[in-house]
Amino acid sequence: MTESFEARLIEGIQPLRQYVLSINIYHLFETGLFDLLLAEGGLAIEAIAERKAMEPDRLRVFLGYLRNEGYLSEVDGKFSLADKARKIEEFRPWYTMFVGGYDETYMQIGEKLSRGSGWASRNLAQVGNGSCGISRHDAIPLTRKLMAKVPGRCTRLLDMGCGNGRYLVEFCEALPEIQQAWGVEPSAESCREAEQMIARHGLQDRVHIVNASAGAFLHAPSSFEPDFVVLGFVLHEILGQEGPAGVRAFLTQMVERFPHLHLIIIEVDQQLDSPQLMQHGLGLAYYNPYYLAHPFTQQRLETPSFWEGVFAECDLEVVAKEFTDPEVDSTGMEVGYLLRKRGS
Repeated sequence: MTESFEARLIEGIQPLRQYVLSINIYHLFETGLFDLLLAEGGLAIEAIAERKAMEPDRLRVFLGYLRNEGYLSEVDGKFSLADKARKIEEFRPWYTMFVGGYDETYMQIGEKLSRGSGWASRNLAQVGNGSCGISRHDAIPLTRKLMAKVPGRCTRLLDMGCGNGRYLVEFCEALPEIQQAWGVEPSAESCREAEQMIARHGLQDRVHIVNASAGAFLHAPSSFEPDFVVLGFVLHEILGQEGPAGVRAFLTQMVERFPHLHLIIIEVDQQLDSPQLMQHGLGLAYYNPYYLAHPFTQQRLETPSFWEGVFAECDLEVVAKEFTDPEVDSTGMEVGYLLRKRGS
């Protein structure tokens, strides 16, 4: 029996449905509606509109859309979160990064395929905020695992590309021996959010935020002498913008300025063409769109063998190499290095 046009249409536009759905889940989080419904339970349209200063007619359609997709429940005219919505709360940072941070990038891909078309834009603050939230599950535990390989304690931590400061807050709360923690971040908006987060956690005396690029910070005068530097997803930015020579210069300047420190570097392995890994569930759901965004936004992902070659050229010794917890990410595509200057 020949399949009807309608059946083929329904199948053919499922990506469109998922595209619109991901955007509006992001809006559910970003508008504060998710948090309101989580705290208050069932609320009528008028009450929600009043609390959030929203247009009731538009709000009704927005909530009705999410009800039809199974993320909200409506009983007697009152809306509440369905179990489907509650279950995705822990994955909010992924929506922040991909929708809030890279949606504008994906919309520019067609035009940026043309030769000489320049780079696509991204919302750097939202990319950073989402990345920081994701890091709670992968990069922060990985960093702690690498830190544990060093005798003694971390007392002065420097986080280059600190985003909204979550790394610094989590480490200072988990490791009371950290006396000073500095964060360097090029996004002014992320710096403001970091200052707010630090204040909420009462860490103003221990954590200091600098609004600057990593390179500018290294050239600026400072009395801060870290014993650990974290470079989480920073080198592929430098590689994309300044090439291998820029990465080598940056790492060389880092160890010349702080010769006795330990470097923790976290990067994502470039495995776009691996048939096995890219058919893994997380390979398709996370890494495939992640890989897509980077070459359009002046970022260059590389393989571990490439990075290890750069480290050797910079006279850096690999003390330890670790991967994310397989319970979180079993692909092995996020890799962390603990480095120090050879012979130090």
